Amino acid sequence: MPTPFLLLPLLLTADDDLLLTTTGPAAAAGWSFSPGGEFPGATGALRVEPSGEAVLSFDFRNGGAYVAAYRTLDPPAPLTALRLELRQPEGATITFRATDSSGQTHQRSVRYDETGWTPLAGSLLQGWTGHWGGPDDGVVRPPFQQLGVLVEQTGLSQPVGEVRFRQVVATRGEAGPVEQNLVGSYLVTDFGPDAGFGASGGELVKQRFSADLSARPNALLHHSLSLFGAPRELQLSVADGTPGARLSLQLGSHFQTFGRGLGTLRGGPQTFTVPVPPEGWEFWGGENNGRVQPPLRLAVLLLERGEAPAGPAFVHLDSLRCVTSTARSRAVTLLSRLSEAAVNGGQRTLRGTVRGWNLQPTAVEGTLRGVLRDWDGRELERRELPWQLPAAGVPQEQTVEFSVPADLRFADLEASYTVGELPPVTSRAGFTRPVEAPAETAPRPASPWGMGLYLYRYPGDAAGLARMDRAAALGAAAGVKWSREELQWHRLEPERGKFDWTYYDQMLATAQRHGISVYGLLAYWSRWTKAYTPEGVTDYVAWVRQVVRRYKDRVKHWEIWNEPNIFFWSGPKELYPVMLQQAYRAIKEEDPTAQVLGCSTAGIDRGFIQRCLDAQAPFDILTIHPYRGQLDDKAFAKELRDVQALVGGRPVWITEMGWPTQLNGGVDERTQAQLLARCYLTAVASGACTNISWYDFRNDGGDPFYNEHNFGVVRGDLTPKPAYRALATVCRTLALAPRPVAGLPDRVWGVTAAGGTAFWAATRQRLTLRVTGGQPRAVNLMGDALPGALSPLDLAPGLPLLVVDGQVEVTAVEPLDAPDQSGVVRF
Repeated sequence: MPTPFLLLPLLLTADDDLLLTTTGPAAAAGWSFSPGGEFPGATGALRVEPSGEAVLSFDFRNGGAYVAAYRTLDPPAPLTALRLELRQPEGATITFRATDSSGQTHQRSVRYDETGWTPLAGSLLQGWTGHWGGPDDGVVRPPFQQLGVLVEQTGLSQPVGEVRFRQVVATRGEAGPVEQNLVGSYLVTDFGPDAGFGASGGELVKQRFSADLSARPNALLHHSLSLFGAPRELQLSVADGTPGARLSLQLGSHFQTFGRGLGTLRGGPQTFTVPVPPEGWEFWGGENNGRVQPPLRLAVLLLERGEAPAGPAFVHLDSLRCVTSTARSRAVTLLSRLSEAAVNGGQRTLRGTVRGWNLQPTAVEGTLRGVLRDWDGRELERRELPWQLPAAGVPQEQTVEFSVPADLRFADLEASYTVGELPPVTSRAGFTRPVEAPAETAPRPASPWGMGLYLYRYPGDAAGLARMDRAAALGAAAGVKWSREELQWHRLEPERGKFDWTYYDQMLATAQRHGISVYGLLAYWSRWTKAYTPEGVTDYVAWVRQVVRRYKDRVKHWEIWNEPNIFFWSGPKELYPVMLQQAYRAIKEEDPTAQVLGCSTAGIDRGFIQRCLDAQAPFDILTIHPYRGQLDDKAFAKELRDVQALVGGRPVWITEMGWPTQLNGGVDERTQAQLLARCYLTAVASGACTNISWYDFRNDGGDPFYNEHNFGVVRGDLTPKPAYRALATVCRTLALAPRPVAGLPDRVWGVTAAGGTAFWAATRQRLTLRVTGGQPRAVNLMGDALPGALSPLDLAPGLPLLVVDGQVEVTAVEPLDAPDQSGVVRF
């Protein structure tokens, strides 16, 4: 039977007997405090009182993200579960961390309402939502070296306070075999015609990259190819090249780039071998701290003139290989895509494409299964076939086709691959039909429904403008009435006093044509100014004045900078309130009716917002970006109300929020759709948020493993994900003056408008409804009618349903699950 032992305090004798003591001078042994130094600003302390209670105090008035109490385990302990009693302040997010034998840290958070002493319990072997360090693959490898209890800044009602915890008990189990990592080389790319590289200044044809370097120093190939596992070394092989020319490589991390030279071409076959960053690499951009944030991505390969004579140069590329380490259970990766193949009468053929990579040194043969389901989880079709995956990461594709009714709005493919003793590998993909109903093209400035369409990211040529128009049309068809658009200083005023308005005139005209109001994000520095100086601020404000003067008849809302509380503002933080104050004055002088959006924080950074308030920096609307790994609807609504109170009741706008669908670490497309609906609805239900925009409308790139490329509700080719259909169902149904439904019990919510009502809940609930107008019917987030009678309406946890074509009132709410009588909060 597993043996529990006490960790606060923990004293292990030489023979590993368990000494349970909660008082005395040894109570604090092994515990340490951390202010979360990677997010500077927080202070606090950890002390252990004579009663045995640990007191973790915090002060977030000057910023920071969390404070932590860490317990080092010496020797490391084979643990399976953790329980403790904890007393938290209102609105707290409590996070747990565990560092395993490989040096990898695992993390997950919990939110709950009770502020008195509360028992908490959770597994240490599964259920983690984040990980980093060591192999960084999410595989838990006991024994554990360290445990941590954190309190996050997000959601706290007060920036100063404390968390108390006691009786921290871990369950000791058998360590079991530690999963061994595979280390080997795999093919990243062969630079062939389907490799997906773009070229700048040269041309890639049949693996030969050639460029005229007479008048330019280099040409480049660009891509975003994520590297599997924990990369160790890169090996670039070439068949030939211009003697004296040089090759350089750039790898991407999260908002950061690493670069280094590979070497000089001699002519003939060569292999260039380099270790992965950070050692020996230059780095720039983003946090600019030299820390690799996986996945590392192949970004740019440069062909440089070097010592070669000016003129034509070439390199014949053979392959790029990566030596990497990965857990054996993660040696196979699947990527799925579900698309329309044909429509014939009343039937639609969907094609599922599954790509597989096997990083093991030998080929494997297993079974590929594909299960197609509708939105409500009903199985539509199933396919099963043998499938062999080559060794060393050579990709293999398999296609399967399914026949479904032509009027089906959504289908979900779950692909799974089983081979030998490896755990099954799964991948999911969704198909969604576009919205059929025509879009409303009249503007509706009172609407809360926004979306980061980012029309400014499309090229200004005819093809780019056509795609911009199509994106705006798709947004309008989904009921989007607002878009956040970045007006870039360096683009509008590339030289002091020289303005080019052509592109932005076209962009704003496109939004206007589709009934979409724009709020302008005014950023970033132009190259000719002195960034992060008083002179630079003066130049910025002069530019802002010119922009508002030109567009005040089309744009009435202006946001000052993006996320100045993090690395998007790398200068003195106290300079931002100065910029906000001066820009506010200039905007109001040019257009007294304009509204100025201020702070624009990553997260809900109360410390940074308070700093702006203390500096008396004026703004009309607070903008925030409350990204999070999990959505607790009740806590989220409270955070919005609390931060509105902090800024004196001013409106709160969410100008970015979203969940990406990347493989390995993202949510699946069905879950993304649910989260979009819930965060939009909860924002309105809070009563504090009057406008919300998702980040973003279209996937930012084609790398399926990189989170920044997968936030979109449509793919790069503008085909919709399920989240697009959920967006349309919510925004079109609740288009006119949506407002909260009053009188519902705790953790049951509703938002109603002229077009219908949305209901959702945190647990299973049964709603009894009375019709008060029209002929209402219930639909799911895909807009499909639910079978059976309207009432009772059964809600599944976190899955909104809508009543359309009429009005109802709730006469009774019945929980469908028995309440947990233990009082234990599970994490």
